[in-house]
Amino acid sequence: MTALRRLAAGTLAAVLVGIALSAVLVLSGCRKRERAAIDTNLPPDTELTSAPAPFAQTNYRIHFFWNGADPDGYVVGYYFAWDDTFPTSWEYTTKTDSMFKASIDTVGETRRHTFYVRSVDNEGKLDGSPARIRFDAWTVIPVLDSLYRVGGPLDPSNPEYDPDAKDTVLMGTPCTWTWGGRDPDGFGADIDYSYRLDSDTFSEFDATQTTTLHSISSGFHFFYVKTKDETGAESFPENYQFTMNYDPDSEIIEPPEPSGTLTIADGDTIWFRWNVRDKEELEGADGGIKEVWIELESMGFLKRFEVGTPEYAEEFYFTSNVSAANEHYIESDNNPTGGNDIHTFRVFAKDVENRFESPSELAEDREVYQFWYNFAPTTENLSPAEGETVCPDFDVCWEGVDTDGEVVAYQYVLDPQLNSWQQTQESCVSYEDVEVGPHQFWIRSRDNSDCWSNEYEIVHFFVEDCD
Repeated sequence: MTALRRLAAGTLAAVLVGIALSAVLVLSGCRKRERAAIDTNLPPDTELTSAPAPFAQTNYRIHFFWNGADPDGYVVGYYFAWDDTFPTSWEYTTKTDSMFKASIDTVGETRRHTFYVRSVDNEGKLDGSPARIRFDAWTVIPVLDSLYRVGGPLDPSNPEYDPDAKDTVLMGTPCTWTWGGRDPDGFGADIDYSYRLDSDTFSEFDATQTTTLHSISSGFHFFYVKTKDETGAESFPENYQFTMNYDPDSEIIEPPEPSGTLTIADGDTIWFRWNVRDKEELEGADGGIKEVWIELESMGFLKRFEVGTPEYAEEFYFTSNVSAANEHYIESDNNPTGGNDIHTFRVFAKDVENRFESPSELAEDREVYQFWYNFAPTTENLSPAEGETVCPDFDVCWEGVDTDGEVVAYQYVLDPQLNSWQQTQESCVSYEDVEVGPHQFWIRSRDNSDCWSNEYEIVHFFVEDCD
């Protein structure tokens, strides 16, 4: 019985195992076997040739050559990158060579670079180890050949060209500069320029070679220009030095009469006085008047005063018809047809920057004064004569004489202590019922240059009762 049970149990176990195996076989017959993904494509290989030797110095224009090989396909193109773009930015090309321009930083003439290139095959697989070369690219810093202010002392078109002259510009005047440069190793490539005034910010680099600046403040200034070539290499700034200068100013304050209205009797003295000033000095900046020059046009007279010396004084005089050897002498140049030649007196201030003032057209800012010297008219042949006796009703007559023009009016008075002055253009005046006794008659003449007689003519006579 025991044996029978054991046989039955074994048979049942065998049946169950069989059923399980059958189930497994049935299930496995319903699925397709999956094969593992195996990449059998070999990557291409890249070679970089005809490149600079590692860490060698070379010009910034570099011609690279490369090629690739794929053991189980073929190369369709290449990706390349520079140190400043690797590894995030690659450029694709089908070429096997190209000319490149390496950049140079802005503080020197050389810069180290790394160039990468890798091939890609017909299945899009990239070379896992790009070919590369490291080298130092160099350039020659661009040169600024010329820098000058238009109209300034360094301007080649200026007829007064003087390389050593100091450039002083009138305050308020716009300033225009022009410049030019070259790149010794740029093979004709354009260069860019940047400029600034004093400590202002440099302008953006561009091809501009001229600029005009307005409203520059008074004083000493630097104008800078620097260059940059196509590699980005910059030159040190070149500078142009100049001074914005207020014009010195002078003003004739004496004679007080307006210019052109004053006629001086020939032989008399005319005094000139003036003020001079320099606005820089008045504003507390460096400045001041260095010299004052005066000129009398009609005789070509010129005198220079150095301010601050013992002989300097802000006054000068001229006297007509004294002596040609006298520095104050003026020839009057009178003529017999009336009037005379005009004389022109000028004063010029020169500041410590050696700049003369510009002429002013303002009437109140007198730097030029015009006047005449004139032979004074006389009054002659008075009647009644000196000491003569006349009746209470009488005429006084005379003759006006002017050697360089004509007499146009008279001023007279009978007994100046008792009566007021009168004027007339006639050569006689009548009186009636004049009190018996001694009397005086005073008269002077005025010519067509508005010059009066130097002295009054006076005649004394006696009025008696003629009844």
